[in-house]
Amino acid sequence: MNAERWDFVVAGSGAGGAAAAARLVAGGARVLLVEEGPVARPAADAFEAVQRYYADGGLRAALGDGLLPIPTGRTVGGTTTINSGTCLRTPADALSRWEAASGGAFSASSFARLVEDAWRALKAKTAPPETMTSSSKLFLEGLARLGIPGGHNLDRAEDGCVGSGLCCFVCPKDAKMTSYKAFLGGIQGKTGFELRSGTSLVDIDAGTGGVRLGLRGGGEVRAEGLVLACGTMATPYFVRKFRLGPDWRAAGAGLSVHPAAKVFGLFDEKVEGWKGVPQGAGVVDPHDPAIRYEGVYVPPEMSAMTVPLEGRGLKRWMDAKPRVATFGFMIRDESRGRVDHPLGAAHPVARYRMSPRDYARMVRGARFTARALLAAGARRVLLPFNIEANEASDEPSLAALPLESAGPAALQMMAFHPLGTCGLGRVAGWDQSAGPGVTIADGSVVPESLGVNPQVTISAFGLRAAEALLGVRA
Repeated sequence: MNAERWDFVVAGSGAGGAAAAARLVAGGARVLLVEEGPVARPAADAFEAVQRYYADGGLRAALGDGLLPIPTGRTVGGTTTINSGTCLRTPADALSRWEAASGGAFSASSFARLVEDAWRALKAKTAPPETMTSSSKLFLEGLARLGIPGGHNLDRAEDGCVGSGLCCFVCPKDAKMTSYKAFLGGIQGKTGFELRSGTSLVDIDAGTGGVRLGLRGGGEVRAEGLVLACGTMATPYFVRKFRLGPDWRAAGAGLSVHPAAKVFGLFDEKVEGWKGVPQGAGVVDPHDPAIRYEGVYVPPEMSAMTVPLEGRGLKRWMDAKPRVATFGFMIRDESRGRVDHPLGAAHPVARYRMSPRDYARMVRGARFTARALLAAGARRVLLPFNIEANEASDEPSLAALPLESAGPAALQMMAFHPLGTCGLGRVAGWDQSAGPGVTIADGSVVPESLGVNPQVTISAFGLRAAEALLGVRA
């Protein structure tokens, strides 16, 4: 059987893969983009979207301090199709650290240029007040009453958002700028580009003469190079299995996740927090910049499983759902986990344990969020701890909650931003290479916990990978 021939194959269509493919095509290369998942369509409800477009049906989680859910996308556009669309630039101090650690092989100024390229492609802009949820408005009101500055509307990747409130469950208006829409829409149908969904890698033979790739279903492809963009959870599988690069044995370690949680607030008036952009507002902690507060809301049909209560207590809060506001927070974690693949690339096994300092930050985040909601007029707040005393009605009762002694296993949390399992300078080279013919362009190469939503950063890494490959060709 004759092998297909392309200049480059990109595996994965998320934030990094789509950006890399688009820039390679713009540079005159013939590109095959393969994606394991299907093209996403608006679903009847959130449950259906999760089952169709989330990896492992939304049940992917890390083991350690209990279960830590890590939702990622399995669809064209990857996790950008099911994220909140929030855009934040790569922190300047992180860029400076990477430049210093690389001895200049990583250029902070060059990467900052690519961040701006990604920003424009994503049409990132500040969320307008009319699309903000009542939950976000109440949180900002609470900050103002506490005299805490810095609350603001967040920047988002969108074009025509009307505040449907389903960003994480496939935008029904196609207004969110996913990586598919931002980078691939302009090259669909072009000669020399093909997007092949429902396809994945099964074999990689890479060397100085190019790469030979096996695709699921028996197809074989030959190319100058492979861009691995299968995501933080899957890319380490390929690096280890096919011994890509001199440091392949370290792939899978270094996992950071931005642990996140949310606080519920019960108000007298209707909140109906599902109306509007769930993550439309935020603030950085005034005393600890490693803690970031951002809006969040779960649709009513899925919210019961996110409430740290059971029995009558759960029923009481669920019955009051129209009057309940929520707001979330995440931390720039110092804890690190790892990912292994005893069942193959599609079913990673992640392990992650939280350090005492990270746990202290989660406690502070929960108390801060609760204070803001109480200041905004909440009659009662419910904090994300699976302990008996997790509700408060005022500042004294909030201060009395035994959160510090509860421990990480009691936290009701999630992790939305897995990063670092093939980090630059540790697994991938500072040029993102993983041996001859292979370049990595997804969240796995991010060398540290960012502390900000990573979509823009990952897209910039995709653009960087493509420019390096085009430079070698030239």
